[in-house]
Amino acid sequence: MKEDPLLPLDKLKEIAGTSGLASDRVGEMRTQYGANIVTPPLKESLWKQYLDKFNDPIIRILLLAVAISTIVSVIKGSGLLDTLGIIAAILLSTGITFFNEYRSSGEFDILNAHRDEMAIKVVRDGHPMNVPSRDIVVGDLILLEAGDAVPADGWVLSSDGLVADESTFTGESEPVNKSDRGRLLKGTYITAGKGRMLAVAVGDSAQMGLITASLGIDHTTQTPLEKKLEELAGVISRFGYAMAILICSTLLIRGILTGDVSGLNLDTANNILHYFMLAVVIVVAAVPEGLPMSVALSLSLAMRKMTRANCLVRRLIACETIGSATTICTDKTGTLTKNQMLVASSSAGNPVMADSVPQTPIEWITLNAAVNGTAHLDSRAGKTTVIGNSTEGALLRWLAEYGLDYAKIRSEIQVSRQFLFDGKRKRMSTVVQIEGRSWLLVKGAPEILAALCTTRPALDGITALASRAMRTLAFAHKEIASGDETETLLVWDGYIGIRDQLRDHIGDPVAACQQAGIRVRMVTGDNPETARAIAQESGIYKAGTVVPGPVFRAMSPEEQVTSARDLDIMARAEPMDKLLLVQALQKSGDVVAVTGDGTNDALALRHADVGFAMGIAGTEVAREASDIILLDDSFASITQAVWWGRSLCENIQRFLLFQLTINFSACILVFIAPLLGYPEPFTIIQILWINIIMDTLAAFALCSEAPHAGLLKRPPIPRNAAIITPFMWLSIVVTGAFLIIAGILQMATGFLGGTTPEEISTVFFSAFIIAAVWNGVNCRALDGKMPPFFKGNPMFFVIMGLVVAVQMVLVQYAGEIFATVPLSPLQWVKIIIVSASVLVIGFMLRVSFRYHAGRKGIPPS
Repeated sequence: MKEDPLLPLDKLKEIAGTSGLASDRVGEMRTQYGANIVTPPLKESLWKQYLDKFNDPIIRILLLAVAISTIVSVIKGSGLLDTLGIIAAILLSTGITFFNEYRSSGEFDILNAHRDEMAIKVVRDGHPMNVPSRDIVVGDLILLEAGDAVPADGWVLSSDGLVADESTFTGESEPVNKSDRGRLLKGTYITAGKGRMLAVAVGDSAQMGLITASLGIDHTTQTPLEKKLEELAGVISRFGYAMAILICSTLLIRGILTGDVSGLNLDTANNILHYFMLAVVIVVAAVPEGLPMSVALSLSLAMRKMTRANCLVRRLIACETIGSATTICTDKTGTLTKNQMLVASSSAGNPVMADSVPQTPIEWITLNAAVNGTAHLDSRAGKTTVIGNSTEGALLRWLAEYGLDYAKIRSEIQVSRQFLFDGKRKRMSTVVQIEGRSWLLVKGAPEILAALCTTRPALDGITALASRAMRTLAFAHKEIASGDETETLLVWDGYIGIRDQLRDHIGDPVAACQQAGIRVRMVTGDNPETARAIAQESGIYKAGTVVPGPVFRAMSPEEQVTSARDLDIMARAEPMDKLLLVQALQKSGDVVAVTGDGTNDALALRHADVGFAMGIAGTEVAREASDIILLDDSFASITQAVWWGRSLCENIQRFLLFQLTINFSACILVFIAPLLGYPEPFTIIQILWINIIMDTLAAFALCSEAPHAGLLKRPPIPRNAAIITPFMWLSIVVTGAFLIIAGILQMATGFLGGTTPEEISTVFFSAFIIAAVWNGVNCRALDGKMPPFFKGNPMFFVIMGLVVAVQMVLVQYAGEIFATVPLSPLQWVKIIIVSASVLVIGFMLRVSFRYHAGRKGIPPS
């Protein structure tokens, strides 16, 4: 591959320096070298996207039939207006489909753009701060550590064990060590160590600039729901084809018997063509091409609403799967708590900085807290925020509280090496030089450090702090002799207790999940006492067990499955323990959601049915491995995701109930009417108008339903459950039969009005449409319960009101096209009132279903 020309490191140092840009130079550098935004690939032109809608075989057949009809109409000198009306209906139907897909595509573009908002740690004006990825410019000094995504191409200024995963660029799975003056590439990930980098190429200029586009939201995966709908669509389509054949055969036989089909002449050809076109239109009406639209609309709505609820959906399947979740394995810090850690207790007293080599435990702890870490404090506009690890941030805040400047201490102490914290070691070490002597500073889990000390300290005080729901952190040191930098033979200095308050009212979303049949389990690195105290306070710890990670890890796979069933808390967990827990729960048949924020959480996030990454505290590696990003890191947002996930499935079911009822009744009417000697109940263009209502407007109206409280008061719906529920089947058959019987009666007697065949037919057509609109109200209720009538879905009433208004206009003013005659206001009032009787049918169905469900002990939805 040809390498892009880049500024050499020495030249870049001359231009930008090595201490970070000044804020007033950022605009200048962006103007000269470009913005850190990748230009999206060119899309197919809109007119080509629209023409793709005509690739459907059914539409092509219908267009061929229309072309033949046009020729016949021109030869006969009549019927051309009907043909033009059919063409208009086809264009309208394909246009609405195109508009919806265009809007849905726009939703994905918006969500993909979220990547440009990713927070990057940089140094500007001499201070560390977070800026959005899109604001990175050439010359920015970027601070990198394990878990970070590299936001631009750059030269490594300093490396402390820096290791990068460049598999997206090289295809090699083995991480690459990065030394000083090495090159880092945009779109790669830091897997270990820390370092500083000077940005040398951004946006389109970066050699790997297009990688970010490939890491966007996956909207091509077919979800289980879509597979179920595809199977259902196949059944419906076969029904439509069968009805088309029956209807065409019936009309042909009737035409022969009545003389409409006799000999080889233009009238016979025209009649046969009409039968064929009617059969094709029946197929068009029966084939549920609105199903993909209903899925896209529901997903689009769910994704927008979930984003507003601080859940950024990265993979479509998550919208559906979270609604079926049976258990949630959640982290503690930041998810259940506020992630605002403050030091609340110290075994050695308040921090004090020594003038030379520390002599007392608190002096060693103070030095350790300031130097042995990678976090920074960013103080701007009177607000201090932590850049980096929140626990380290608590230590820096603690020092600042007593007038100690961590940055000044770091600048005065020579650091020669750091061993960064990881989930397995549960400690971090730094080698420092003081007065010509080398010292090893260690901080970490108290029981881990205690075992590494020359004299094992008593941990009673730590147990007391843990029982008060505090995170405990221990400190130790040793003088390095003969180059021995191993974390052994340490001198114990003491410990601190860090309090991270639970989020306000955290018990409410936890209880909501439990009421919804979802078991919440806490996975934390804290010791069992702290974990139990937090879990009890948040409502997670009930009658289950507390299992330490090492104990769970040592079990056999079979024992892990058994242990996982009763587990409420996993304490002292490592990232691999979280993965083992997810796998064990899945073996028991659970649909598992899991939260994670660290690089090592990526495996568990990937393996879970739904992975939630932290949007604030999470690493970019964790976010990339996730299905949904919690923008506020809060557990309450997971509850909102469950709510919308369950609503997604319901909305699609509402659309199915509406479509199948109209589909069933219209097809049967077109088939039965000729057999009973009545004229065709619908013209071709009337059927196409009904199809537009069924496949497009109904999708807009019924897939916009807001979730209701009952969704979180029932157990999760199994992923293998049928998409059509028993209540839906009952409603389709009973309501469809009602519409069929009422339609036949109108054609036979004109009981709704009409004195001429044209008027009777017009009343029938209008009543069928208005009854379908009324039945839309019934379809809002699933399994016998109506959601909030107006508040739940105001869009429904707007769209359905529009359908009624358009129907009146078509009947009154487009009679030549739709084969109707104008109706009087009194006739319209009668049609609206009498057709509302379908609401009574729906009410009786709901009452009956709820009664029988209650007798069987089935909880209402």
